[in-house]
Amino acid sequence: MLAYYAHQHGSGHATYAQIFAQCSAYNMPVFTSSKFQFGPNVEVIEMPAEDPDGTAAEPGIFPPPDYLHYSPVGQKSIQERSALFLKEILHRSIRLVIIDVSVEMAALCRAASIPYAYVRLPGNRNDPAHLQAFQGATFLLAYYPADLDGPEIPQWVKQKTIYTGFFSRFKERSNSITGPEHAVCVFTGSGGNSRLVNYLPKIAARFSDRMVDIYGNVPKVQYADNICYKGIHPDPQMVMSAAGVVVANCGLNLTSEILSLGRSFIAIPEDRPYDEQYGMHRFLTSSKLAIDWSTDWDFEKLAGYKISDVDRFIDQNAPNNMMVWMEHFQYQPSSLKKSISTWANVPNLSLIA
Repeated sequence: MLAYYAHQHGSGHATYAQIFAQCSAYNMPVFTSSKFQFGPNVEVIEMPAEDPDGTAAEPGIFPPPDYLHYSPVGQKSIQERSALFLKEILHRSIRLVIIDVSVEMAALCRAASIPYAYVRLPGNRNDPAHLQAFQGATFLLAYYPADLDGPEIPQWVKQKTIYTGFFSRFKERSNSITGPEHAVCVFTGSGGNSRLVNYLPKIAARFSDRMVDIYGNVPKVQYADNICYKGIHPDPQMVMSAAGVVVANCGLNLTSEILSLGRSFIAIPEDRPYDEQYGMHRFLTSSKLAIDWSTDWDFEKLAGYKISDVDRFIDQNAPNNMMVWMEHFQYQPSSLKKSISTWANVPNLSLIA
């Protein structure tokens, strides 16, 4: 049986967990502290949050070892979440855990002899903690194309990684006609949007002849008359599909959603650890999957921009193929590691010994 650990920050980790749960016919529990609203069929095992709870030793007295990022000493909530995780893993006879993401959970799994696959995020994560988590994994997963990884990524990490390409919860690409009320849509992520918010006056001025609809939880400052704050929409796929131009940051989940719908995308990277979004921005613009803000095009040219080679970077069937591949090898760590190169050849798995 498979399990998925989803980090509590943002919504992307939980979104990917839900996608994999659906592909498993909801036969995969999700461990998380996230407040994400999962679908009714997803089995969620709620873990105590790892945020400070006042029970740990004074910060700075016990610096974390190199293989961990966050490791307070004596914190009760972390002790409780670790005990809950290990108990459920044993009770359910879990054979493999997908960790998205946490070097601490990776260390816990490896120390407890639990096989895990580790989800890699974009960016230069060559610090000791990440490299140790990568080394301890059965295999690595990257929910993006191999082309995104630069030369700074060690070759052994790349060889251990299964690159799925971009995929999202949105299954069908839309050919919707742009509606005037959705001409320009700004989508904010849940992991922080400070640079994007700072761009709002510029966005309003650049598209002063049409409405700019802003979606997500951001401060409602009326920079101009053509700005309209829409909050969180219950059907973002519908709104995004009808947009002439989408402006957003470069988080992996949101980027994948925009690309999977084939929308014209102005990408504005946020400051993130490990150069995550700036690396994504460089890849998107150099691959002509997104448009840099500095590109001096009018709205009509932006809205008419078509991504000619997007299918080379997107595989909406990747999560299902991944589930079939893991099930074929019955989650056996040695078989999975030896067969990384076969995962994309799911139709011919019966031919593989």
